[in-house]
Amino acid sequence: MMTFDVSENNDLFTGGNGNLAIARDEQAVKNSCAQYIKALRGEMLHKQDKGIPYWKTTFGRQADLPVFETAFRERIGEIPQVTEVISFTATLKDNNLSYTCLLYTSPSPRDRQKSRMPSSA
Repeated sequence: MMTFDVSENNDLFTGGNGNLAIARDEQAVKNSCAQYIKALRGEMLHKQDKGIPYWKTTFGRQADLPVFETAFRERIGEIPQVTEVISFTATLKDNNLSYTCLLYTSPSPRDRQKSRMPSSA
């Protein structure tokens, strides 16, 4: 898998060759997972129904973390390289959403063994 790489601020940047930086393999899967989860429903012009309903699940009057987890698992399941969500925990404290998940990803062509990739935000 390949995708554009982004900085800590979620900005595109140029690589050493002067072109946009590219992430490959495990880093590309990690970047894709992060982008899928950061996308709010309705913000993507081509797919208004995709993304996570943050307002409804976490920042509304009655936060519903189980609904957020369901939306998370559904959205991450759309990434072909993610084969399973092993574990997921989410907390909401002082309007700050934190989550941690452990994913099984399909092996890259260079590594035919299953890899384990923790992801958190």
